[in-house]
Amino acid sequence: MMMPYITPDYYKNVYKGAQAPSDADLERYIERASDVIDEVTEYKLYGGKFEALPDGFVKDLVRKATAAQVEFYVIKGGDAAVNTGEDSGMNSVNVGSFSYSKGASSNSSGSSSRDAGRISPAALSILTETGLLYRGVFVRG
Repeated sequence: MMMPYITPDYYKNVYKGAQAPSDADLERYIERASDVIDEVTEYKLYGGKFEALPDGFVKDLVRKATAAQVEFYVIKGGDAAVNTGEDSGMNSVNVGSFSYSKGASSNSSGSSSRDAGRISPAALSILTETGLLYRGVFVRG
């Protein structure tokens, strides 16, 4: 089992996110949020790769993005409410070359439009700065 990217202490005392209903819920939200971060980064940090990163910018942003996803769950009424596809109230989201509008998706990774409402716009925005969302080809010269 992989380790979540943040702890309840990080969420409460460093990120200072919205208060979760209970510690058990917070633990569950953190695990789900870490899973979402893995999904959107195409598992680039999975399997100990996050722990192997040097402390610094990328690691800090991954933690912030995970906390933003947890806060998204708290504000939306829980991970179950978000993951069941209830209307998020968002009409469109743009992050880099990714664009989502109600009823359509134009992202090249093949995610369906129903997934866009499951991911915190703040988490996506934070992750954009890490380079972990890059889906192109790396060329070495």
